Amino acid sequence: MKKPGLKCLLLGMVMCVTTNGIVHAQSSSDTTAKWGAKIYGFLRNDVIYDTRQMAAVREGELSLFPLDISPDSKGKDINVAPTLNMAAILSRAGFTITGPDAFGAKTSGVLEGEFWGAGLSSGNTNGFNLRHAYMMLDWSKTQLAFGQYWNPMFNIDCYPGVVNFNTGIPFEPLNRCPQIRLTQKLDRKNNLSLILAAMSQIDMTSVPSGVPLAQGVVPDLHAQLKYKTKKLLLGAGVDYLSLQPDLTSGTPAIFSTERVNSLRYLVYAKVSLAPVVIKAQFTGGQNLADQLMLGGYLGYQSSPTSVMTYKPTNTTAAWLDINTTGKKFVPGLFAGYTSNGGSASTGASAAFMNFGMGLNSASNIKDMIRVSPRMEFISGKFKFAVEIEYSSVNFGTSASDATVSNTHSITETRLIFMSKYSF
Repeated sequence: MKKPGLKCLLLGMVMCVTTNGIVHAQSSSDTTAKWGAKIYGFLRNDVIYDTRQMAAVREGELSLFPLDISPDSKGKDINVAPTLNMAAILSRAGFTITGPDAFGAKTSGVLEGEFWGAGLSSGNTNGFNLRHAYMMLDWSKTQLAFGQYWNPMFNIDCYPGVVNFNTGIPFEPLNRCPQIRLTQKLDRKNNLSLILAAMSQIDMTSVPSGVPLAQGVVPDLHAQLKYKTKKLLLGAGVDYLSLQPDLTSGTPAIFSTERVNSLRYLVYAKVSLAPVVIKAQFTGGQNLADQLMLGGYLGYQSSPTSVMTYKPTNTTAAWLDINTTGKKFVPGLFAGYTSNGGSASTGASAAFMNFGMGLNSASNIKDMIRVSPRMEFISGKFKFAVEIEYSSVNFGTSASDATVSNTHSITETRLIFMSKYSF
């Protein structure tokens, strides 16, 4: 098949595109310039072995944490059973679009998807999933972007290089959402930039917070400063999320305007040297469940006839990632820690919890660590990678303020073999 035919076939299928950053349109002073498209993507196959049952979906591709003890009638822990899976559902292909200038700016757009499916329901496996669909206007110092893209809590310039598809959750924020984003260069060399974003919310939890955010009217608001040179990246951001979980509460039903307001923040750094690249990030704040991290919010009700009020829980997380800069053999190491800080409210029993990546099975997690060494073998556009991922979780008894005590440790090891062919 000739190359133009392949391009037409992929464009017609409207498959996905993978991108490591914002794609800028080609410079053109002629507003009648021809449209263009660039096709790229990859084929990927994963072989995954877990020594223990995991909170995970999509053939185990998106893993969260090992499950707590679940005894059978004779006291035997059911969750000690290992699993083995293979999956190619992460394979992608897609395109970027460039076109004539508009409003004095260069224009471009990206359409990206995959066959991972939507939401956390495993019944959607192999279903087409829209990842990114956004358009951009680029001036010399300013960029405006509209559409679905990474939430700024996930930084495309500084994230874990793990083989595991989960990209380091629950230590690293992970969320895509419809948004309007402004990126403004602040200095002469364009090293310092300010990012401002207003977002709706589409997350991958089983109980999406999109409806409470829409009911709350106020969008998810984010501001971030980023300093970037060839060898150094520094950044810090703050995020404000205001949800209205319910329109009514109590028995009989009473109209409610109660909200749960949350403040989240992150700081990160990346140092690129000749032999190694070192990346690190600290994330903290309230109600981070939409970012596939620990946390959520609690509902409090003084009586069955009263209006329910809400309080967010607190979470902290940090990770460090190191890899070499080799071209053929690239070893790396990831280490992460996260902790559940509970809610600031005391003295009242929570009527319910919306907690832990939409999975209330995470509500009795006190803290968690993970260490995962990896090795990549690269030849041209072909890559093999292996990773050993060791996770340890302290489970315990969850109190009414979401704090956890009387803990016991559960450990799990995941082995991953990944093959990838990029084009």
